[in-house]
Amino acid sequence: MTERTPIAAEDELWLRIDRPTNVLGIVSVIWTATPVDPAALRRLLLERVVDPHPVFRCRPVLDDAAGVAVWEEDPDFDLDRHLLVEPLPPGRPRAVLQQEVGRLRSTPVDLTRPPWTVHLLQGYGRGSAMVVRAHHALADGVRMTRLLLALLDPLDGDRADAVPVATHGADGVVPGVLDALLDVGRRPWRAVGAGLRLATSAIDTAIETVAILGWVNPRTAWSGPPGPEKTAAWSEAIPLDLLAHLAHEDGATVNDVCLALLGGAIARAHGEAHGGPTPSDLAWMVPVNLDPLEAGPPERLGNHFALVLVALPLRGPFRARLAEVHARVERIRHSWEPVLTHGLQRLLGRAPTSIGTALSDLLADKAIGVITNVPGPRTPMALAGAEVTGLVGWAPCSADQVLTACIVSYAGAVRIGFGADLCRVGDARVLVRALDDELAAVLRSRRCGRRPTPPDPPGPPDPPDPSAPSPRRAR
Repeated sequence: MTERTPIAAEDELWLRIDRPTNVLGIVSVIWTATPVDPAALRRLLLERVVDPHPVFRCRPVLDDAAGVAVWEEDPDFDLDRHLLVEPLPPGRPRAVLQQEVGRLRSTPVDLTRPPWTVHLLQGYGRGSAMVVRAHHALADGVRMTRLLLALLDPLDGDRADAVPVATHGADGVVPGVLDALLDVGRRPWRAVGAGLRLATSAIDTAIETVAILGWVNPRTAWSGPPGPEKTAAWSEAIPLDLLAHLAHEDGATVNDVCLALLGGAIARAHGEAHGGPTPSDLAWMVPVNLDPLEAGPPERLGNHFALVLVALPLRGPFRARLAEVHARVERIRHSWEPVLTHGLQRLLGRAPTSIGTALSDLLADKAIGVITNVPGPRTPMALAGAEVTGLVGWAPCSADQVLTACIVSYAGAVRIGFGADLCRVGDARVLVRALDDELAAVLRSRRCGRRPTPPDPPGPPDPPDPSAPSPRRAR
């Protein structure tokens, strides 16, 4: 990388829409069963992050008058400013770690330095917790997660089972259809099928475009401008095979099940905390990866994804909500909406700041927040020799969004995390408790005879937390 490198339009946009009430930092957490050696972690960061990607030595410079946005090498770059080794503050480890994550989600990223930090918190149970925060302008959640997972090594030393990670992926219908149409001379019936698929995709795209332009989220007790303080919490490990069983019974996917559970949890938390009617649907922004899935660290960083609008049903029986979620997600997946919205994001990045920010806010405010789904490694991994026992991470909110949720799988289990605006929503632990209640109710109704496995934090499990808010004290 040269000393000054232009910032791509889709990366510049995230710098321009950053604000104190919604800091655009991607935050990830990994915790381990035994302590992580700081010197070993420092070597990993240099070898696998900083040296292969010199942008991590650079700070962003925006010159609106000249219309220039560049990455400029920090002449005083010092890795020790970015890798901070600290003892976990006293208190209940999990509650304290969640408070630390909430604090980082609330704190503006220092743009006078390369905009990323790694906090190694020693004394999380018998192990460590690593909290990584990086500005969205460096990379989108897909690439940042792949980079984060590149710090890990399989416990058995074999990377053969490493799997690619991504948020929801685009279907790639257009390239496949065009290939089939061009092959009409040799395979006419295949070309006819491709034409039908193309027509269906065009119809789905038109339906989704009209839905986006006309959608207005109903007002709730959580509506309104967010404040600067954020909270964070995550669920216990939920067995992946349990979610797969629920999905298989209804011809859905594990992702569909998680989204349906999340919708039910939102309805429970909103109703119990505030009373009054719960809306039937709430729209969320969902990132869609536009690149082919590949294992290992990304070759390039930056942002190459689209944000699509997905309305999640909140009311009604679980099976009805699951079927509706599946239908809505499939319609988007087979449309051209991700490609169109990605193009719009690039245009907004190059538009004058006032115009780009206003239009970006207009689109973002159609959603209550952001949901990401990141499949992680299928087998146990190690960070600098310490076994990883859990991981979770959040995309940031923008404009007046007040919630972010993540679905993360690792080693045969899934965790769902929530990030909430303290002023509007309250403590994110209320949402985790509502998710637990929702899953328990679904299992009772389906008579699965299975319950989520107990948590696997480093060290003994925490006893009940008397300081955790009840749903009716969420605000």
